[in-house]
Amino acid sequence: MIETSSLHSSRRTEKIDPAQLSLLLSQLPDEDKTELADLDDSVDDHSVDTGATDTDEDSEPKRRPRRKRPPKDLPRKVLKSTLKENARLCPCCHEPMAAIGEDVSELLELVPAYFRVLECHQTKYACSCCKAGIITAPGPAKLIERGLAAPSLLAHVVQSKYDDHLPLNRLSRIYARGGVDIAVSTMVGWVAAVANELEPVVAEIRKRAMASFVLQTDGSGLKVLDRDHPGGVRKGTMWCTVGERKWVVFDYAETGSGKDGPWTLLKGRTGYLQADASNTFDRLFNGKVASAIEQGCLAHARRRFHKLKDSDPRAAVPIKLLAKLYRVEREAKTQNLNAAARHKLRHHRTTAILAKLKEWLVRTASREPPEGAMAQACAYSINHWDALTRFMDDGRLGPDNNLCELQIRSLAVGRRNYLFAGSDSGAKRAAVLYSILRTCALHHVDGYAYLIDVFEKLASNWPNSRIAELLPDAYAARRDAETPKK
Repeated sequence: MIETSSLHSSRRTEKIDPAQLSLLLSQLPDEDKTELADLDDSVDDHSVDTGATDTDEDSEPKRRPRRKRPPKDLPRKVLKSTLKENARLCPCCHEPMAAIGEDVSELLELVPAYFRVLECHQTKYACSCCKAGIITAPGPAKLIERGLAAPSLLAHVVQSKYDDHLPLNRLSRIYARGGVDIAVSTMVGWVAAVANELEPVVAEIRKRAMASFVLQTDGSGLKVLDRDHPGGVRKGTMWCTVGERKWVVFDYAETGSGKDGPWTLLKGRTGYLQADASNTFDRLFNGKVASAIEQGCLAHARRRFHKLKDSDPRAAVPIKLLAKLYRVEREAKTQNLNAAARHKLRHHRTTAILAKLKEWLVRTASREPPEGAMAQACAYSINHWDALTRFMDDGRLGPDNNLCELQIRSLAVGRRNYLFAGSDSGAKRAAVLYSILRTCALHHVDGYAYLIDVFEKLASNWPNSRIAELLPDAYAARRDAETPKK
């Protein structure tokens, strides 16, 4: 189905040690060595793995971790250590020694989370004269009518399962250790209720995504319990769409067909659409269901050569050239270039790299039997060259679909823990909540704090005409405005 579906089943990296790459390059024919020498060879050690993993290409190179001091704004408990009077006598004159200062060190303590009951007292009022009736002061608004859970508990359940990837049965045991027994079925009901309440928010996120200049899309399988299926479990598909690198929408489909997925979800798309070269997406580009502008993924092209690196040293050539290309992308990010400047830099630096790559692909493929692994790897890039290099048309476009794959990784990690969705409706609820939490992540918003805020507003009958004010970007703006400047 989707080429990347198998990718999301396990964590995978394609990093290449610089020494290994140098060894591969040393085994190349002189012809290939000469072509690489014609280009600037100042690619540093980190650049050989840029774009090589299923992560965002904008991520910075990893640095060696350093121990950090605890944040100054954390609550503090001061522990004073003093000596008893007989222990601070001067060893020379035996007189008491005076305090002249103190050494201060820090220990980081964990105070386990605890449950607290909000006991709600609603005062009743009655007229002592006519005794016409009784008026009761309103109680706190509840998202779930007659429900026990406050917004903070609902937010914790949602984040624990869909952000921290904890199955609800494990979460139930954790809560029991905290002194409260909450049945898994109860939490399932809570999740269903909040997902239903959040659907208008996701609908607004979808509207923003679909209006984006560029969309990224991908899909991954999800097992769903089905008693009528011979194996008791069947496989649905979770489709992910990312707009403008900040709006994330997950959609569940009961099958992996284009009809149940992209052909319906992206029908009528006319702008840029970045995806892998699966024929599932073809109808989005050929006018049958949409007339989107196809943009390919260089990470997928590179992945085919990475698989050959241990059996064919020639794979080092495209790997090295793509490393040079990603170095240009990293420089543009480091310099914080706008779209126009990024476009100019690419044409100044990347054009020659792509020309060398295309020349090598065509020449190598012509010398290989068509059924050979190297010929097929080359053919993939040659056949999809226009789509793979479309990022050169506009500085707002990126060379790969890694950001979308990164969102799906969150689903993949959770899938390894809870194994399957309990039903199609459960999978659809998961799509709503993944959409919310992944959009929060791209806006650098704490999902827990955000959900509490949104649940409190929704419980107070927030008007549908103001749903846009509940989006993560609006929440971030309010948070920043309310945060005192240091």
